Amino acid sequence: MRMVVLFNLMRRSTILSQRRLFNLSEIEWRIMTKMGGDKPLSLNDLADALIQDRGQLSRAVKGMVERNLLKRARKPGGPEIEITLAPEGRKVWARMVERAKERDRILTEGIDPDDIAAMRRVIEEMIVRADKLMEDVLAEEAGRSATA
Repeated sequence: MRMVVLFNLMRRSTILSQRRLFNLSEIEWRIMTKMGGDKPLSLNDLADALIQDRGQLSRAVKGMVERNLLKRARKPGGPEIEITLAPEGRKVWARMVERAKERDRILTEGIDPDDIAAMRRVIEEMIVRADKLMEDVLAEEAGRSATA
């Protein structure tokens, strides 16, 4: 539960910071974090990754396209739309990464490097276990859908 408290504090301060520094709403900030790679994503990919309603995402993406943060293009050979960062979006994303590194530095400043290394190992192991929990829940949901 202490990690949940830390996560919530970091999330709330990040949302406020992203709004002030980058003029991004929470959903826009979350979209930007998923768009950081070079791989285009569909709206369905984004909805799955963010566990978000497609309609809300569609409206946010549309606004971000209008602000030149994202680009939309029809996927070759199909009706699906691919979403990528526009050049301005890449600039904002790079600044977001620098801000995240700065916040990480502030968060860990003065903590023994061995303690930080141990914490990272423990967190990585917990992520592996949480991923397994997620797989189990998804498998249960799929089983329920199949019997319904």
